[in-house]
Amino acid sequence: MRGKDLSSLAWRPVSDPNGMAAYEAFDSKGRGYYLVRNYHNPEIMFVISCGFKVPSGWYTDKGGTIRRVS
Repeated sequence: MRGKDLSSLAWRPVSDPNGMAAYEAFDSKGRGYYLVRNYHNPEIMFVISCGFKVPSGWYTDKGGTIRRVS
């Protein structure tokens, strides 16, 4: 797996009126991250940072906890 594993952040659900972001979290430096569901496979999510960068890796909340799957 490439990139930093962000699954250990304190992810919390987001009520996004547009339905884009499912979860949000902040790291120790205050940078914000959002998990966005894949349109075709909603069990899988990708990360977008507040700077609109997309860190590598796919995540899931299947089973109740956020974990990295690739």
